[in-house]
Amino acid sequence: MVGAVGAGGVRVAAADVPGLSLQAGIGTGVGYASLAGLYVDDTIGGLRLGVGVGLYATVDLALAEDVDRLEPSIGIGSRVRLGHGACWRRRWTPYVRGQVSLVGASDIGSNYDLLVGVGHWGRIVSRVAWFVEVDAVVRVGEYDSVAARVEVGVALKTLAFWRD
Repeated sequence: MVGAVGAGGVRVAAADVPGLSLQAGIGTGVGYASLAGLYVDDTIGGLRLGVGVGLYATVDLALAEDVDRLEPSIGIGSRVRLGHGACWRRRWTPYVRGQVSLVGASDIGSNYDLLVGVGHWGRIVSRVAWFVEVDAVVRVGEYDSVAARVEVGVALKTLAFWRD
């Protein structure tokens, strides 16, 4: 196994590096709110740090910001892929996702989002991937809404992240 020399001259194997991913994405969609009716959702930009848990799951820390107005959010969630192996790696890796976020519409925590979705993770090269997701988001707090969003983006990852 190929390794690198770490601190103190200790050889670190590639498999010993934790499975990590850093994702950057952008998305938008449509929604419905009781006060506003049907609306086109604002564009959201986001970063997600994923820590792999075994071959199938991640724990994610997410930061997002509405690009049209000041509305930051911080969330914690998980992704679970539906399979692994050579056929998945060559073609695609479907996954399901869930997340709970505190959103700062007027102040942080004034609303929270509950998100569930499905996604597709595709490999570009060994440490770079792309993704696309379709999510349903329920916002509860100062105002309640339901939205459907599409998000696309890229990810940098360690070799151990979702390895086969």
